[in-house]
Amino acid sequence: MIGKQRIALTSLLGLILATLGLIYVLNLERIQRSAMEWFMVLKPNSMITNLWEHPSLLMRANVYIFNWTNPEDIDNPNVKPRLQELGPYSFTETVQKLNITWNDNSTVSYLRRSRFTFDPSASVGKLSDVIVTPNTLAVGLTYKAKKWSPMLRTLMLLALNMYGNDATFVKTADEWLFRGFDTPLIKMSNMVPTRMLPELHFPYERVGYGYPRNESTEVYGHHNVYTGQEDFSKLGQIARWRYSNVSSPFPKCKLRGSIGEFHPIPLRKGEPISYFLPDICRELKIDYAGTTVFEGIDAYVYRGSKRNMANGTDNPENSCYCEDNCEDVRSGLLNVSACWYDVPVFVSYPHFYNCDPYYLEAVEGLKPEKDRHEMVVILEPITGMLLDIKATLMISLLIEPRPESVYRKARRTFMPLVWADYRVRISEDLLFYIKLVPISAVVGKICGILVVVLGLALLLYYPRKIFVQRRFMRQIDITNLENRIQATAASPELKNFGAGAEGSPLLVGLQYVASSAEAEHAS
Repeated sequence: MIGKQRIALTSLLGLILATLGLIYVLNLERIQRSAMEWFMVLKPNSMITNLWEHPSLLMRANVYIFNWTNPEDIDNPNVKPRLQELGPYSFTETVQKLNITWNDNSTVSYLRRSRFTFDPSASVGKLSDVIVTPNTLAVGLTYKAKKWSPMLRTLMLLALNMYGNDATFVKTADEWLFRGFDTPLIKMSNMVPTRMLPELHFPYERVGYGYPRNESTEVYGHHNVYTGQEDFSKLGQIARWRYSNVSSPFPKCKLRGSIGEFHPIPLRKGEPISYFLPDICRELKIDYAGTTVFEGIDAYVYRGSKRNMANGTDNPENSCYCEDNCEDVRSGLLNVSACWYDVPVFVSYPHFYNCDPYYLEAVEGLKPEKDRHEMVVILEPITGMLLDIKATLMISLLIEPRPESVYRKARRTFMPLVWADYRVRISEDLLFYIKLVPISAVVGKICGILVVVLGLALLLYYPRKIFVQRRFMRQIDITNLENRIQATAASPELKNFGAGAEGSPLLVGLQYVASSAEAEHAS
């Protein structure tokens, strides 16, 4: 006989295993999400924090500069500016996070420094290429002078006539990109105390599209981002920039967006993602475009759309970025002049892709192409990790006729200056870990089901065993009875004995008891 205590313990263990396994399977998604949140929250000395501090992503910036080939026709409003695209000038980027400080309000502060290294093998152009561009300095001063007093405007005109009123700058690609170049006008302005004429103060001592970005923290500024400790949905989102909770060029807009390393998870189909871009001092949204398979991983695709670059009229979400004296323009260009020290700079997709046709018709030499100029981001939906990105943006300068400007007879034109194709691709080691995420989910579900099956097996083992044994014993009893009856029928002596005893009171009594038992069993 099997001990009752053994049966009870085995059944109890089976019940516990089956219950826990069923709870695990039904709540598997919630359990995995909690584990993911615990793993991805930024905290000192964790694995994810080490990856965040020293990113192993493969980052490359391909820069294209527009060469102005017919500047001699600037005074002829009937001739369009003709542009020649030069490049790419390819650079690899290495990112460092400096002065990392963990704060008590679930944020972490740091300074970002990038080092750009020229890669001749991946470049078409040379850094020694000579490039002709509009005089961005003169255009910027003229644009800013609209808000100045007549006396300041007069001083500005005198300075321009003395130190640089040419229509163009002729510099090398290296000077335009990261090395920069100085001008007599900047040297002169540095001699004037900033308190006397703050309007004539230049933020940097040199001019250049990428100056002083290389190996400097100046352009990117001080970052303060959420760690996700208190609110996981804010992980990696900007909290403060340059020690302020608003972007000073756009004080009426909320400071928001991802810095790029993390995204709110799980990602939801149909919803856009957003980035805070220090280069334009604002948030830029990118719309959901569907799904794809990237290196065997199911992923979400986001693409830059017309809506993302629309003006405040066509897209009210962008209205706060252009108020008061801001010059709102046709959709396709975003006015970021306030971010670029009041120089009339506008950002768009390269070659005016997805822009109002007005911009493309005003110049010659551009050819927008979806494959080259569309912004595309691919993310893993469970972790929100970046798999691949092609970030494409172009900077244009507004040239307009003004009496005090060197372009007094020019046609109003948004002149493309430079555009960048910024590529970031996940490294092979991170890709390996991300591929384990869906596998771990399947393995977790299989393990949960196996635990439920094991629990049920233990729970039903002894009851089934006892049931089988009793059935087997009953079968043995019936078989023995049948054998005895057959033996009785085959023996003549037993037959005679049965006939002689047929009328005995004892046999009659036994037959009565048997018939009563059968009747009771039938009822």
